[in-house]
Amino acid sequence: MIELKLRHLAISLSKLPKHPCNSVELEQYQTEGDLAALWLAQIDAIDGLEGKTVLDLGAGNGILGHGAQLLGAEVTFVECDVDAAALCQELGPTVIGRVGEVELPSVDIVITNPPWGVQTHGADRAFINEALRCAPVVHMMHSAAATHLPEGEVILEGEFRMPATYQHHNSRMGATEIKCWRFTR
Repeated sequence: MIELKLRHLAISLSKLPKHPCNSVELEQYQTEGDLAALWLAQIDAIDGLEGKTVLDLGAGNGILGHGAQLLGAEVTFVECDVDAAALCQELGPTVIGRVGEVELPSVDIVITNPPWGVQTHGADRAFINEALRCAPVVHMMHSAAATHLPEGEVILEGEFRMPATYQHHNSRMGATEIKCWRFTR
């Protein structure tokens, strides 16, 4: 197993170029390095990432997939925003296109922080369906208020901080409660 201290993982992930956050409709928000590292450490402790094939669906700047790489996984990034996909291409193989509209390989594990359907109702449905089709193990971050997810296990709960990014934001920093789920088929 690759030994990487949580603090070092968080620092490495925090150094990645920031997500361009081009589209409120795509619900693009930057995942903080500390949260990503904590979640990835949980995933690694449960499922072991070393030597596994992983899809990072809706990869954004690639923070989750890159963390999985640092923990020994072979990662393919999937992103529809061309500016964000360019960041992922610096990290490894990248499929550019919308989840549900592009062909995706079968892998050991899918990791995703999909759009939650706040701007477009049901936007997360394609991510849920494709993730479960592509891998026997799926790790998904979602709103703690979500009640429509498949049956699974919550492996982490926390807060997703969101700096004012879009016109509708009325405070400098917002936050929402999240749960990180593990689904299996």
